[in-house]
Amino acid sequence: MPGPISDSYDPVWGTSSNADEVLTALRDLRQQISDYLGVPPRYILDVIRESDFELQPVVFSIRQLRMLRFALSVALSEEEI
Repeated sequence: MPGPISDSYDPVWGTSSNADEVLTALRDLRQQISDYLGVPPRYILDVIRESDFELQPVVFSIRQLRMLRFALSVALSEEEI
């Protein structure tokens, strides 16, 4: 019989310590975006349905873009992560 398992494994996140590391990085990125926007979050359907919005250039690093792509893939439950 196998010994005790100290950390659960998930096919997306790996170990829970890996998941913690990913979630911390994503929370940091979310905070950076919130700081940049400078206003509280709005109801998402109002944002989606908005037709008159200000265009503002935003620069993301390749790392940040990869993290955003990952987060969107997980949110959309896509297979390729």
